[in-house]
Amino acid sequence: MGYKGLIQLAIRSGQVTKLNAGPVYENQFIKYDNLFEELEIDFTIPKGTEIAGYFASMELINGFRKVIYWDKEQVLAHGKRFSKSFSRSSSPWQTDFDAMATRTVLKAMLGTYAPLSTEMQQAIVADNESATHKDVTPDVTDDLVLEAVDETKTDVIEEQGAPEAPQEATKPETYEELPLL
Repeated sequence: MGYKGLIQLAIRSGQVTKLNAGPVYENQFIKYDNLFEELEIDFTIPKGTEIAGYFASMELINGFRKVIYWDKEQVLAHGKRFSKSFSRSSSPWQTDFDAMATRTVLKAMLGTYAPLSTEMQQAIVADNESATHKDVTPDVTDDLVLEAVDETKTDVIEEQGAPEAPQEATKPETYEELPLL
């Protein structure tokens, strides 16, 4: 699925009021503050020839806003790591790099921060399992949930005075296996 399909699914969820993604040209790029997610671009300057990176942004009906920016090197590293077809001459990474980069950054944002409809969840899972394109974005919430569970187990065991160390938590294979908090 291309980035346009991801946009359509996000809009159909009824939760997204604004959604945008695309390239940022070097001569227009001013700065990106990762801590406060502020991307400064000067659109009064005409587009240049070199792309500095790619952005994705959204706003939900409840007012939640998210902006992410990946520089070109981050996108390249991600494509090389997760796409089996990255180096093939017929790969979309080689034939239409900008579309693949935009799609990757948009998918990373939507998959992590957007409320996902059933259609969107199925599309992302199907895309991650695709034999021709392996583009997986790790979800940091998995690790956070597991850390919270581990800390709880440790606190309970220490309070009970159990002599053995807590068991290592294993990362669930699917979201259905996550513990309910």
